[in-house]
Amino acid sequence: MKFFLFSAITLIIPFISCAQDFANYGIISSEEFALKECAFDKDANAAVLLDEAISDHDDEYKLITWHHVRLKILKEKGFDEANISIDYYRKDNFEFIDQLEGMVSNTDASGALVVDKLNKKSFYKKDINELYGTITFTFPNIKTGSIIEYKYRSVMKHYGGLRDWYFQGYLPVIKSKYTVTVVPNREFAYRVNKKEDLPVIIKQEKGSERVYFEMNNIPGLSNEPYMDAREDYLQKAVFQMSGYNTGYGKQNYLTSWNEVIKEFIDSRDFGRQLWKNIPGTGDFTDAVKKLSTDEEKMKTVYNYVRSNMSWNNINSKYAFDGVKGPWEKHKGTNGEINLILINLLKDAGLEVYPALVSERSHGKVNVDYPFVDQFNTVFASVTIKGKKYYLDAADTYTPAHMIPNDILNTTALLVNKKSGGLVKITNDALQYDDYVNAQTELDNNGKFFGEVYIKSEGYSRIKKITDYKEGGQEKYLDKNLREEGLAITNFEFLNQDKDSLPVEQKFKFSTNLPGTGDYMYVPLNLFFGFEKNPFTNDNRFSNVNFGYKRKISTYASVNLPEGYAVDALPKSVRMVTPDKDIEFNRSVEYNKETNSVTCMF
Repeated sequence: MKFFLFSAITLIIPFISCAQDFANYGIISSEEFALKECAFDKDANAAVLLDEAISDHDDEYKLITWHHVRLKILKEKGFDEANISIDYYRKDNFEFIDQLEGMVSNTDASGALVVDKLNKKSFYKKDINELYGTITFTFPNIKTGSIIEYKYRSVMKHYGGLRDWYFQGYLPVIKSKYTVTVVPNREFAYRVNKKEDLPVIIKQEKGSERVYFEMNNIPGLSNEPYMDAREDYLQKAVFQMSGYNTGYGKQNYLTSWNEVIKEFIDSRDFGRQLWKNIPGTGDFTDAVKKLSTDEEKMKTVYNYVRSNMSWNNINSKYAFDGVKGPWEKHKGTNGEINLILINLLKDAGLEVYPALVSERSHGKVNVDYPFVDQFNTVFASVTIKGKKYYLDAADTYTPAHMIPNDILNTTALLVNKKSGGLVKITNDALQYDDYVNAQTELDNNGKFFGEVYIKSEGYSRIKKITDYKEGGQEKYLDKNLREEGLAITNFEFLNQDKDSLPVEQKFKFSTNLPGTGDYMYVPLNLFFGFEKNPFTNDNRFSNVNFGYKRKISTYASVNLPEGYAVDALPKSVRMVTPDKDIEFNRSVEYNKETNSVTCMF
């Protein structure tokens, strides 16, 4: 992957009319109708023929963007692509969507064109949460070969809503193009994230306020097993305001990390929320101050906020509604919850700063570019005896002494004038640790049964607890342990509320093994997490990232019935990758005297 940073766009220009239309809307070429598969992504169920947008402003400097999408259904599995959702930012009426049109084009048996246009009743508007809304619609009469097309307009109050342009998505894109016009007296920086073998066209006419971006023939990017962040691999153009003209000269804006820190400290929705008195917490903080160690104080405040607040599933770096309102409602964004946490940790006398973070799913932070949107939320960073702790009170299951998995091995920005700056969040001592012990037996009728003990520590403990509490026992068993035809009884899930102890699982199981003639196949890898290889695709777009070290130790014994003997065993083997990052050991032994097999991974 290669990153490009192009010169910021400096524009001081007169207003130009922003009325736009797509002259190619509804005009489909014979080549598009004849397309049977995507030449550069042959397994695709559908393909985006054209994705284009134009961003401009009106005389009030509102940001107005016209969108146009044309998509072809290539296989029956692609029919779901005819269900469209357009999200918009609705808080304080910041954005609205209008001028919606859509049509689906087919050919009949004679080859004649048949067009079905959507009417106004086809579009449904609903609120997702207090920040976002969505407009949904579905195209009728979809079949293999259908071409769907729609266009709409987005109007935002100002250029603060300027979004990144994504050339790539889950589907292959044949042509993607975007034109942005910068508002007068403003300067925007942009960078393009792309693979070296995928060219990008960028045009800025000399003396023009417009910049044009185009990419062609971009394969779709699906979610691959253990990818570090899909965002890191998507081809896109990223924008951020970098300066403005005051009439007395140019004023830089967020061109260094120190400027970013200052911006957040001065922000009404961030820095000014860090010295608030949280209502009704005086007696609590007085009691916390009397605890004997700073570690106890930190853990007590952390658990207090977690028990009093619930997350509304919205990621935010800010507290747009302040910190007092969400505290009184006992609900808020993760930004509001963690700014509340920071206030109470300060009140307890601890050294704590806000840490802007980019969770792994959001993508890596490129430290060379001080772009604010590289961070998607804020955590609390507490320093005790030189050791940093990172706390997310919206996370119900991660204990205070562990770095949340979502930010392990990422870069954060500590927001503090004196000691702030970029920090790398690492800890090689933290890992995913499982031990599995299975004592099993096979009878003459092909019944395979036994007892299993599983001990989980570190990130494995957190994952097990999350799955168990969020899904309940039955869903947990189906997801993690129970396979088709396998019965589990006497299940116990122990120590789930004791942070200092590993989670333990104990249960009995039974199943009937399939046989052919005088042979039976006995599985040695039940409950170990190795039932299916996730890396079977011929091609992979992204790197493999497990997020943390993993240690899985297993022991299984199988007692065979009288009259049976082993015909074949898996080989004992030791394998190590060239970079020594992965090591696999398997030892298998057969004891003729006890007629039993033991296997260790």
